[in-house]
Amino acid sequence: MTENSLYPACAVVSYHSLYGAHKMTLPTTAWNAGIGTNGYGGFLGNDGSTPNDALDVLTELLTLLAEFMPATSSFDAATIYTFAEPGANAEPHAIVPLGIDGTGVAVTQTKAVQQTWNCRSTSFGQFRLVLLDGFSSSDWAKLYPTDFGADDLAIIGSLTDSVNPWVARDTSPIGQAISKTFTLNDKLRRAYGMS
Repeated sequence: MTENSLYPACAVVSYHSLYGAHKMTLPTTAWNAGIGTNGYGGFLGNDGSTPNDALDVLTELLTLLAEFMPATSSFDAATIYTFAEPGANAEPHAIVPLGIDGTGVAVTQTKAVQQTWNCRSTSFGQFRLVLLDGFSSSDWAKLYPTDFGADDLAIIGSLTDSVNPWVARDTSPIGQAISKTFTLNDKLRRAYGMS
């Protein structure tokens, strides 16, 4: 277990909304240039045997996340980095083009909204998936797994499926969802002139 490390690899997703540009970091299992057929390499799943083409597995997860963003937002590309050891400098290996537009149709606030899916790893570490400038809920209340709709459950299913390469920052597979929260991101509020 390596707490708070991105070792051995991660994908940093660049995306934008109507209001600004953002990045999302997704820790992964080890990247391998020889996996996949799209030219960007790939990862073995947490089961240790299922190959995941980098473009395909990123497209799967981000297409699910796109349901929580308006059509004016888009996942643009992802840069894959590896780390020789915990604490080592990031080494870029591939830039994966995405072009996945938001598909959500909610009418709630998006400007400066932060959605966070909170999970535990199988080693009881934390994993947070953060989406900026996505839809707020109607009442901003914390949701628990029993409150999740089909779209939230699909994201958790993708994150926790052992054939996929997503891990927490303790390098353990993502085990279970804890909650989902909505808030206004203070840094974005200042950047957007809202406070």
